[in-house]
Amino acid sequence: MNSTIDHATVLVTGASGFIGSHLVDALLQRHCKVHCLVRRTSDLRWLDRTKIQIHYGSLDEPFSLKNVLEEADYVFHCAGLTRAKTKQKFFRGNATACKNLYAACAERGENLKRVVHISSLASVGPAEPDQPADENTPCKPITYYGKSKLAGEKVARQFSSSLPLVILRPPIVYGPREENFFAFIDGIAKGWNLEVGHPNRVLSIIYITDLVQAMLRAAVGPCSDNDVFFITDGNYYQWQDMVETASQVLEVRPRSIRIPNGLLGFVGLLLEFLSIYQKKAPLLDSQRIRDIRQSTWTASSKKFFDRFDFEPQYDLKKGLEETVNWHKNQPRR
Repeated sequence: MNSTIDHATVLVTGASGFIGSHLVDALLQRHCKVHCLVRRTSDLRWLDRTKIQIHYGSLDEPFSLKNVLEEADYVFHCAGLTRAKTKQKFFRGNATACKNLYAACAERGENLKRVVHISSLASVGPAEPDQPADENTPCKPITYYGKSKLAGEKVARQFSSSLPLVILRPPIVYGPREENFFAFIDGIAKGWNLEVGHPNRVLSIIYITDLVQAMLRAAVGPCSDNDVFFITDGNYYQWQDMVETASQVLEVRPRSIRIPNGLLGFVGLLLEFLSIYQKKAPLLDSQRIRDIRQSTWTASSKKFFDRFDFEPQYDLKKGLEETVNWHKNQPRR
């Protein structure tokens, strides 16, 4: 493998999204020729269209990528659904789309050096207390999202004999441009801490810049085909650590409002009902409530750190400082 991705030709799916747009920025800094697959309805505000090649379409139409794949050196599959109203939509976006993409890669991607598939800790499910998940932990996802991401991994492995593919499983990813995380920041900034789910939840997280650097390292580093890795910032946090750190950065002392576990199910069902008349799935629904009711969402990144000699540069305080400062300077939409 090459030790650098500089000047390579790269295809990024989900390029307009949170992770994808940050990856595109990093690739441009390395003078790559970047091709971006986006839907015509995608919000392209984070992409510099003067420096990239936009391909309008979807992974339901992989034939549109044939010419791109013939010249691509690397593919980063960042596209996927984190919110959807039905199980079928989750599986179509996170599993069927993978099959379409990788079939096209296998057919046309003769020059591919590596395909990086972004999965999720949710594909494995919650960990046991004091026992973070690792790559040998049996997969027991508990939501449609997690099950669809695991299905996407299984699709990827089906192409392992014909594609140089590596799978990364990040936990919660935060940083500038992540809109869902801003609901939490906004609440703290306004002086309120809404407590939901298990009161002592323990989490693994990773700041977006560290994740992108890990993705680039996985693309050029010493992987065996079909390798799978967890990638986190290497620490474990209680949810209260997130609240206290955000409060320090924002210089506020929020008041806590707790939603009892007994009411969470009702709240989720109510929000699902109200979303019937909206295009987007609600931020909080019965599936998401299954997640936040769990006590432990942690994973060990030792395998990734050892294999790639990788050390994250952002702890929670540094990451939240950058996120909050960026958010303060953004115009309200």
